[in-house]
This record gives sequence, structure tokens and C-alpha cells, in this order.
Amino acid sequence: MAGGLPWSFYRGQWSALPPAPEGDYLKGKIVVITGATSGLGLEASKQFAEASPEQLIFAVRSVEAGEKLLEQIQKTHPGLKGNVMYLDLMDLQSIKDFSEAIKVFDRVDILINNAGINPSFDKRPYQSTKDGYERVFQTNVLSPFLTTLLLLPLLKKSIDPKVIFTGSEVHHIAPSHLIESSIDNGQSILRAYNDEEKYFNPTRYFESKLLLQMLTRNLIKALPDITIINVNPGLAMTNLGREFNRKLSLSGMVGILWLVVNARTASKGARNLTSATAWQGGSQDYWSGCVPAASENVFLYSGKGYTATQVFYDEMLKEVEKISPGCTADLQ
Repeated sequence: MAGGLPWSFYRGQWSALPPAPEGDYLKGKIVVITGATSGLGLEASKQFAEASPEQLIFAVRSVEAGEKLLEQIQKTHPGLKGNVMYLDLMDLQSIKDFSEAIKVFDRVDILINNAGINPSFDKRPYQSTKDGYERVFQTNVLSPFLTTLLLLPLLKKSIDPKVIFTGSEVHHIAPSHLIESSIDNGQSILRAYNDEEKYFNPTRYFESKLLLQMLTRNLIKALPDITIINVNPGLAMTNLGREFNRKLSLSGMVGILWLVVNARTASKGARNLTSATAWQGGSQDYWSGCVPAASENVFLYSGKGYTATQVFYDEMLKEVEKISPGCTADLQ
């Protein structure tokens, strides 16, 4: 993995980030964050609490962990109003149930799609969710997309709605051969990434972030009245790699050393999320180093990349309509 990263990755990792945004930029805002109980989500939640939100809502798999986090944050911010709601991105019914439950609020001002998984870079077998999708594809691509669409009615009631996606710089080096072969052969990109015979675990996380980048570009065009930003938090010390093989082999020890040398703290990584949330300059399809940036993925700027981006988006619209009919009605 390390050998394939562009030098801009190391330059970004070793450059000092600006401090977390200050002030009450969330005053009067109802903020929803997924994956709030650990890593970047936890640290971003702490930083959001400093910005005086009207409501800070944790959408999490473990309600118990979410309640503990809320209690912890409220000890240092006694006036903070918060809520913990159940959401499991590996269960599409959970997303639909969440979109109904959150209607107890009259609007959502900001949605932070932060939850995700990294299945490690080892060769591991294909795993599907109860819904029949490859689990990384569902968690990192399909579910954030569906969550956003189902919350659009509440987001559109905000005077300044915003949606943040947690992307990654590794989309720069994601292999695109599955996408290209699908385009060349007139086959479905979505089906290719849910085909057990085509599954390759070591690159799946990278590919999921490339697909998310493709969706973000189209959502920005389809939702001109909502600020949408795809954020690269950089490599940070989080539990995203909880599935990694930690056997003390030579390669494993080298990987750990590389991580220690190059990773920033979760708190620093979270600054990318909070800086994008505080941003008032409109949608950005890529955000890195706490500022708008340009994707370095060559494929995305190619003719085939443009075609594939639209084709995949159209496929996803049809797929989510099957899951939740009518959920694309608010798109332009």
C-alpha cells in the first residue's frame, strides 16, 4: 500500500494542519453524525460540541456507546443538547427506520456521513450483508448514499443544508479495471462490485472511496441548493483498521512502523471534517488539508472516467429506488 501512494500523500501528512475551527458556527444547527463513537467521528463530535449546535445527534450501531459518549461530552459542555439514535449501515432496513425516527425533528441542517469500514489489505474472502450486497460496498458507498437521499426532505427544510462524506486520498490509487471493463462490455458497474468472482479484498477499501467520489460529483450537480463536500481526513490513528492482521511478522511490523511515522492523531484528522462543516464557500467534490483540493485520480478526468461516473450514478439511482421507492424524487 505505502509504495503506491503519491508524494502528495506524504507532503499532506507531514504538513501542519490549521487548528479546528472556532466560534459558534453550529449555533441553531441540528447536526447528525454517523460513526460517532470512535476514531474520527468521536473526535469530530467533541469539536462540534465546541461550536454550540442546537442538537448533536449520534447515529450509531451501539446505542450504549453513543449514550456514554454523549454523557462524556455533556460533562464538559453542560448546555449541549444531544440525541442517540440507532443506525446500522449493514442493514438497509435500519437506514429506512432511522429516516423515519429522525422525523421527530423538524429539519436536519448538517449530515456527516462518517461511518465506514476497511476490510484490511489481506487476501480475504467475499462477505455479503443480509441485504445481499458486498459488505464494504454497502457500508462505504450504498448506505451513505441512501441515508443522504432519505434525509433530503429534512435537509431541504434547512436554510443552509450541508452533507459531508468521509472520503479518502486512497481513491487516487484505486484500481479502475472493474469499472473500465464494465463500461467496455456494456455491463453493470454496480454488479461488478457485488460479484464474488471479481472480489479482491486488498483493494476494496480504495475502490469504495473511488466509487463514493464518483457519486459525490453527481450529487453536487443534482442538489445545487445543498452544500456537499467529500472530505479526505488523511491517514489517522483510528480503529478503522480494526480488521487488520496484527500478527508480528516482519511485514506486519514494517506496516505498524510506517503507520506510526505517517499517521496523524484522530483529533487532527477530524479537523478536516469540522473545517469542511464550517466552510461557507459552497460544494466541493474533494477536500483535503482543511481546504478545497483537486482529486489526483487520473481515471476520473479521462473520457471513460466521465462516462463511468454518470453510468454508475444512474445505476445507483435505479438501485436505491428499488430499495426505497420515491427516494430520488428530490434530485434534479
